[in-house]
Amino acid sequence: MTLIAIFFVLTSYFNVCFSYKVLAIFPFPSKSHYAIADPLLVRLAELGNEVTVYSLYPKKANIPNYKDIDIGDCFSFPKSIVTVDACASMGSSLFLQIQATFFSDIFDRVDQCDPLLKLLNSTEKYDVFFTESFMNDVMLMYAWKFKIPAITVTPNVMLTWLSNRMGNPDNPAYVPNLLSEHSKEMKFFERTHNTMLYIVYLFFYKYTTTRKDDAKIHKLLESAPPIEELIRNVSLLFVSTNLAINAPIPLVPGVVDIGGIHIQPSKPVPENIEKFINESKHGVVYFCMGSLLRGETFPPEKREAFLYAFSKIPQRVLWKWEGDVLPGKSDNIMISKWMPQRDILAHPNVKLFISHGGLLGTSEAVYEGVPVLGIPIFGDQRTNIKSLEANGAGELLDYNEISKEVVLEKIQRLLNDPKYKENAKLLSDRYRDRPMSPLDTAVYWTEYVIRHKGAPHLRTAAADMPWYQYLLLDVIAFIVAVLVAGLLIIYYTTKFILRAIYGLICGGGAKKGSSKSDKKKRN
Repeated sequence: MTLIAIFFVLTSYFNVCFSYKVLAIFPFPSKSHYAIADPLLVRLAELGNEVTVYSLYPKKANIPNYKDIDIGDCFSFPKSIVTVDACASMGSSLFLQIQATFFSDIFDRVDQCDPLLKLLNSTEKYDVFFTESFMNDVMLMYAWKFKIPAITVTPNVMLTWLSNRMGNPDNPAYVPNLLSEHSKEMKFFERTHNTMLYIVYLFFYKYTTTRKDDAKIHKLLESAPPIEELIRNVSLLFVSTNLAINAPIPLVPGVVDIGGIHIQPSKPVPENIEKFINESKHGVVYFCMGSLLRGETFPPEKREAFLYAFSKIPQRVLWKWEGDVLPGKSDNIMISKWMPQRDILAHPNVKLFISHGGLLGTSEAVYEGVPVLGIPIFGDQRTNIKSLEANGAGELLDYNEISKEVVLEKIQRLLNDPKYKENAKLLSDRYRDRPMSPLDTAVYWTEYVIRHKGAPHLRTAAADMPWYQYLLLDVIAFIVAVLVAGLLIIYYTTKFILRAIYGLICGGGAKKGSSKSDKKKRN
């Protein structure tokens, strides 16, 4: 008994010695963005680390070692733009600009957020800091405040400025911009468009967003260095990508792929949904437009197009519908304001997922081998659906082409042609095939950064190079100058030699001729 007691005491001692204090701030009001970091923060707490999280999505149940601080009163999303029609009319590029403006407005409220202001004056000690890298860098001041390594998380493939800051290769010749809507194989004009987007977004972020962020940071924390230094001190960037559905690109050691980290083991669906699915002899179609877009905001003519198509198929339909009533609903449709998407897609009787093409839902469908009919609205959604289309596991339905005939034809094709299910299964096998789960990967690299004091050795020299050095423009200019100088030397040397030879030949002949003439005159 004594030995057992000693063992438990020693075990407790080592657990205390090797636990870390984690600070995380996620102020962006979108649950799909926070869903990438959430599983990692929970797992770190489960492993005995002390985790403090400032977010808009506090846990409903207490988790040991996990402290939630709700900042929902400080930040909110304007409801006026969260309609399908409004977002679809913006287009990807315009929506990105609106997001940039919105982010600027959000972080103007930091100095009105009591929990975050108190944190700035805190004397607490932490070992690592987490925040999101997307359209703002204001929160990086907390890593400086506590003198700890910063790890950032992005909910999609890397935006142009994120690649740039990490020194990650981002050649627009073969790396499609997140909002370019191009595949990895681009023709001349697509590469031209992709290159122009690369330049515009890089300079837009650097000379607008970054300058505004720098002013906000120094208003709140005067001792902070320039924002470029805060950005350079980011130790690690977690990206939500997977080679099965995202274009393959080279990644430097400081960029780690954790695509699918949000996909947890599935659970049984609620009893009423389970009954609805099991009793459908021909399977079920699941329709959801994500956590931000509300299905009830579809214009009447587009809503009726889906209702018509659903009434013509033998399958039952689960529709995430936020309204109390769905006018014209047929008997084969079940509506609910919330549905357990992850668990529904895992059910073997689900035959098709109709989605806006968000990365989280797309990843879950790919993981479970479910074909997708995608209706991209903004952001990376069109790129995600085009990837599925290229792999034969889904089809794209353009929002402006929604009609009764088009919707019915596409749904029937995806349900009745077995190639879509077969390709979705192949894609699922590729997606799942990795040496280590995304969650275990994220935990390992988090602890690695803490153990190695920020792991500065992971940072490539490219991240600190001026753009003209990174593009080798100085080297190219030197080589061109040497070649031009060499050619000029050869040209003038040759010219001088030829003139000299010409002078000797022609000059000698002239003298010889004149001596004969003189002799003749004397005679």
